[in-house]
Amino acid sequence: MQNRLELKYEIQRKLIHILTSAIPLALYLGAEENYVFYFVLILFAGFLIADLLRMNFHLAEKYFLFVFSSLLRGEEQKKQLTGATYLFLGMALTLYLFSKEAAIPALLFLTLADPAAAIVGKQFGTDSYFGKTFVGSLAFYLTASAVILGLTTYSWAGLGVALFTAVIEFLPLKINDNLLIPLVSGYLLQVLR
Repeated sequence: MQNRLELKYEIQRKLIHILTSAIPLALYLGAEENYVFYFVLILFAGFLIADLLRMNFHLAEKYFLFVFSSLLRGEEQKKQLTGATYLFLGMALTLYLFSKEAAIPALLFLTLADPAAAIVGKQFGTDSYFGKTFVGSLAFYLTASAVILGLTTYSWAGLGVALFTAVIEFLPLKINDNLLIPLVSGYLLQVLR
């Protein structure tokens, strides 16, 4: 019963990631890069303002937790930025720093491969290391590889980036995954160009 509740909770959290796949897919389908960048920047600013308000004003915190508490991890309910704020910061930085050809797959790694790792890891993972499972990391790699093979011309070198990013996602690094995944993969894909 506890595992089912944890899985349901993880799916709810990762639904935000999955829904934000619309952003890189819009770019892929020809949306204007500047409009997409400013849209993401506005989302980042909105979540950052909400975080700052809830961290500094009790009434704002009360309403924020009423609406979003089921989506927050324990540490996010304290005086820390939420994963959504980091998500949109990572997206904005990726769009700003890298070409569209590198940013699109990097953002899809974040919005598809990262949720796949979490959901599959919770459902099928048995041994956990650093709070992650090997089966979750395999799901990340397979999803990232599908992105590379389906939407880019990077081929074998791109599969190497997918593998490297899956390893980075697995490691217990101090940097939030929502920043680390798109920036590392975006940089490596940019270098490959």
